[in-house]
Amino acid sequence: MSTPADQGWTWAGPQPSTTPRPRTAPTNGNRPASVDNSKTRTGGGFNPSIGLAVNKTVVNGKAGASAAPGGGAGTGGKVPGSDFMSNEDIRAFCEYLRKESRNRATERAMDADHLEAVLRTIPDGGGSLHGARARARRVSRWLKKVAAAEKNIQKYSAMIYGTFEREYESDLRKVGKGRTQQPRPTKFGWR
Repeated sequence: MSTPADQGWTWAGPQPSTTPRPRTAPTNGNRPASVDNSKTRTGGGFNPSIGLAVNKTVVNGKAGASAAPGGGAGTGGKVPGSDFMSNEDIRAFCEYLRKESRNRATERAMDADHLEAVLRTIPDGGGSLHGARARARRVSRWLKKVAAAEKNIQKYSAMIYGTFEREYESDLRKVGKGRTQQPRPTKFGWR
């Protein structure tokens, strides 16, 4: 007695059937296209529309000419500070070089390790893996030198600005931002 007919149930009308659910989104039917079915079905809702406006400035045929002088991220691929018109430009240029070389050095070092790991698994012409590590090291050694050169670029880029400040310190003080120099404390604290 597991079915309704076995239990004595009689159906007054046609037997219910489970129809598969539609696989498409519900439509608005006869309603105008501006009616949102999800809002009307759930009784309304708050859904503000968000707009986005983009303005492009073109000056003398050059797009983006109103960008910040001295570089920056939005100057169309130009290296920040490459105008060298102020000490801030030189600092921005050195920082850009240092950061980019840091990323490249990390990538090249990882590439060298990956290349060496892949080359270690390649056997020689006779099918032997003897000497595969040495051969892989000889090949990946040059990529490791590229990574070391990128690290040197980092170091030398930082040295550029330090040397610039040291060599042109007196000139920078004259040109400065109009701040008065604070008197330097004496070497001996007994007076």
